[in-house]
Amino acid sequence: MATFAETMLAKYETFLQTSAGLDSVMVDGQSVRYADIEAKYRYWKREVAREKGQRPQAAGINLIGF
Repeated sequence: MATFAETMLAKYETFLQTSAGLDSVMVDGQSVRYADIEAKYRYWKREVAREKGQRPQAAGINLIGF
């Protein structure tokens, strides 16, 4: 069974595939800019990676030279 994040990722992948080259897209009855869809796609892709343990929960901090 797919998680919510995986479902959302699949939804945004479909939006991106069907609306390539457009400036705006109708999503659930609202006009959304293509760039916003790309940002949401990247967000859900990170969430899926976190769920699968392929991405850390927090970014590392570089303390060299501090």
